[in-house]
Amino acid sequence: MLRTGKEYLEALDDGRVVWVGDEKVDNVATHPKTRDYAKRIADFYDLHHRDDLRDVMTFVDDDGERRSMTWFRHTTKDELKRKRRYLETVIRELDGGAVPRTPDVNNYVLLTYKDDPVPWSEQSQGAGGRDLTVGIREFWDLMVDGDLNAAPAFVDPQTDRSRESAQAESPALRIVETREDGIVVRGVKAIATGAAFADYIHIGVFFRPGIPSEQVIFGAVPVNTPGVTLVCRESTVKEGQYEEHPLAAKGDELDTMILFDDVFIPWNRVFHIGNPKHASLYPQRVFDWLHYQALVRQTIRAEVMVGLALLITEHVGTYQLPPVQARLAQLVGFHQTLRAHVLACEEDGFTTPGGLYKPSVLLFDFGRAYYLENVPRMVNELIDLAGRSSLIFPTEKQWNQPELRRWLEPLQTGPIGRPHDRLKISRVIRDLYLSDWGDRISVFENFNGTPLLAVRMLTMNRAEMAPAGPLADLARKIAGIEPATPKDDGKTEYAGQAAYARQQDARVN
Repeated sequence: MLRTGKEYLEALDDGRVVWVGDEKVDNVATHPKTRDYAKRIADFYDLHHRDDLRDVMTFVDDDGERRSMTWFRHTTKDELKRKRRYLETVIRELDGGAVPRTPDVNNYVLLTYKDDPVPWSEQSQGAGGRDLTVGIREFWDLMVDGDLNAAPAFVDPQTDRSRESAQAESPALRIVETREDGIVVRGVKAIATGAAFADYIHIGVFFRPGIPSEQVIFGAVPVNTPGVTLVCRESTVKEGQYEEHPLAAKGDELDTMILFDDVFIPWNRVFHIGNPKHASLYPQRVFDWLHYQALVRQTIRAEVMVGLALLITEHVGTYQLPPVQARLAQLVGFHQTLRAHVLACEEDGFTTPGGLYKPSVLLFDFGRAYYLENVPRMVNELIDLAGRSSLIFPTEKQWNQPELRRWLEPLQTGPIGRPHDRLKISRVIRDLYLSDWGDRISVFENFNGTPLLAVRMLTMNRAEMAPAGPLADLARKIAGIEPATPKDDGKTEYAGQAAYARQQDARVN
C-alpha cells in the first residue's frame, strides 16, 4: 500500500504514552506541541500520491504492487542513483533538510537485516537456537505492506567511562526474563529521534567495552506497547508563528528518552540478543545507509546555504563586489565538494552479500567528515554576508502598521527584489542558523550516528589503512622498501573482524 497522510495521522491516536517537557500529550496528531511536526510527516506520505512525483517517489515491485521508494532495494549503480533522487526529492520538498529523520531515513537502516539476516540469528546467545531470520523477514514484510515508520533507538545512557564494570550498573535496557514466547526487557534508551511520531521503535545497541550480554538487544516493538513511555525534551517549536518563523513553526522532531518498564517482546520481533562481539561488528553497518542519506541531506543543506547567500547579497546590493564574490565562491566550493563525495561514493560502490549495491563507505563517511569540519565556518560566512539582515528586521505586524511601514520599507529596499521578500529570506536565515530550533538541527548533524572523531577512528580501523595495506604500496615502492609480506604485522582491529561484517564495508576485503 501507499499510506496517505490522513491514515498516518489517524494511526498516531493509539494510546501511546508521550511526555513533551512538563506535559503529557494525549494525541501527538492533535496536541499543539506536536501536531505541526506530525503534519510534516503526513506531508511526507502525501508526496507519494502526487501525480507529478509518481515516478520519483514510487516503484512497482515484483508482484506488481506500487510501493514507496522507501522500500526500494537497489542492486545496481543506476538503481542506487534512482534511490538517491528519491531521497533528494523528499529533502527538497520538506524544506531542504529541516526534517532530518523522515520515515525513508529511519527505515533505510533496516536494509542490513534484510540483506544479510543469517549472522543476526546464528550469532545470538540466549535465543535457544531459534531461527530469528524468520522474524526479521516477517518484520520487513510488515513494514513494507503497512508503509510504516520505525524510529531507531540505539544510544544508551552515559555511564562512568573510567571503568568497564560501570556498564553493568547502568540503567541501560536489558533482558530481565527469557520466556518460551519471548523476552522481557527493562531500562532506558537515551535517544530516539522522532520516536513519538513513529509506528515502531527499532531497538539496537552500540558496542561499549564492558557491555554485559543481557544489554545486547536488537528488535522492534510498537510505540504504544504496554510499559513503554516516551520522555521528550522541551519543544523548540514556535507555535503558530508561521510568518515569523517559517521553518521553526512547523514543528520539532523531539529527541526522546524511552523508558521500558518490563516490556514484553515476542521472539518474532527479536532480531539478535546476547552477543557483545556481534554488537561490535554490525551496528555500524546498519547505520551506513543512514549515513549515506546524511551526506545527501548535507549536500542539499549546503545548496540551501549557497542560495540564501546569493539571494541576500543580491537584495542588499553587495553581490557584484569582488570580495563578496570570493566569499560566495567558498560556499559554492563547499557545496560542490559535498556533491563530489556523493557522486564518487556511488561510482566506487560494491555489491553486498545479499545483492544490494552499496556506495563506498569510505567516501561517504569522509564526505560527512568534510561537512562537519567546515559547516561552522560556512554558516559564519553566510551570516556575515547577510549582516544586520539576518538579525534586525521588522515583524509582520510591525510591517503592516502604516505609521511604521513608511520608515521600515526603505530599510529593506535594495537594487533588486521586493522589500518584503528580504524579510522572508532573513526569517529563513534566522530560523536555520540563529535560533534554538536551528541550533538543535546543527547539533543533530554533528552527532547523528557517529560524530567527527568516531568517523576518523572507525576509518583508521579499516584494513587498507594499515602500514602493510595497499594505500602504502606506492610510497613503499618509491622508498625502495620490499613489498609487505604476511609476516609483517599489518593487522588492524578491522582486519580481525568477522568476514560477514567486513563484506558490508568494501568490495575488496
